[in-house]
Amino acid sequence: MYRRSVITDEISQDLNVVLEVSRAFHLEGLEIRSIWDTRVDQLSTAQVDRLREAADAEGIAIAAVAPPFYKCDIASPKERQEHLDILRRTIDVGQRLGTNLVRTFTFWKGPKLNDVWDQVVDAYVEPVEIARKAGATLAVENEYACLVGTGRELARFVAAVSQPEVRALWDPCNALFDSEGEAPFPTGYDAVRGQYVHVHLKDAKRTTPESKPVLTPLGEGQIDIAGQLAALVADRYDGFISLETHWRPQALDESTVRLPGGQAFSEKAAQATIYCLKKWDELM
Repeated sequence: MYRRSVITDEISQDLNVVLEVSRAFHLEGLEIRSIWDTRVDQLSTAQVDRLREAADAEGIAIAAVAPPFYKCDIASPKERQEHLDILRRTIDVGQRLGTNLVRTFTFWKGPKLNDVWDQVVDAYVEPVEIARKAGATLAVENEYACLVGTGRELARFVAAVSQPEVRALWDPCNALFDSEGEAPFPTGYDAVRGQYVHVHLKDAKRTTPESKPVLTPLGEGQIDIAGQLAALVADRYDGFISLETHWRPQALDESTVRLPGGQAFSEKAAQATIYCLKKWDELM
């Protein structure tokens, strides 16, 4: 059976609030993207120690760490080098928190994926070496704002890298947002079966077939959340599923959603995430 987690800044920047909500819904894990208005790779030693001690006291595991690794321009060597430093720091933070799982991406959209395919695959050579030396796993997320956005693209990418340090992070809602128009479940999920090591959960819907999706509470959009969860159970997935709510009573602006984190992102997040956790309870 899968284990339930939430990305911390989808609740609050205040760890006490995060732990209170986690306790109320019997969550087994937390995924760290930002806390105390600090991005995970920028946490101080004292902050990491405080976070680990608090999670241990609650009996909550750190499911993964979630830096914005490779949310940058593929054509910029300077940005790519900066992101390799982000990766190194995040792996260190993650291991001090008790996890070897690091969420990663595949550069901002812009060029067509097929036109830069070899570059994207080659860009993972050095990250794989960094991960291998540290004993870490890179969980590559399909992200509609990045070059790899669908389940089929993600499966193709993980297969092309073909290294045990690189696995898939499946986000069905991101596949709905992608312009390729993939049906997230079952089509996208079938593509990544056997390749994923982590899952994100959120929901959205299109008001018309041509419109851009809008985020919704869990179970109120077009993603077949119940079907997806049932498939994960049937496939005996026993890793974490992290709720990545994103929906808010008042919609967040696009730039905040593209690079989530900090107080602006977490404003009214607890209210939205508690509502979605209740919906998740109902779906279970």
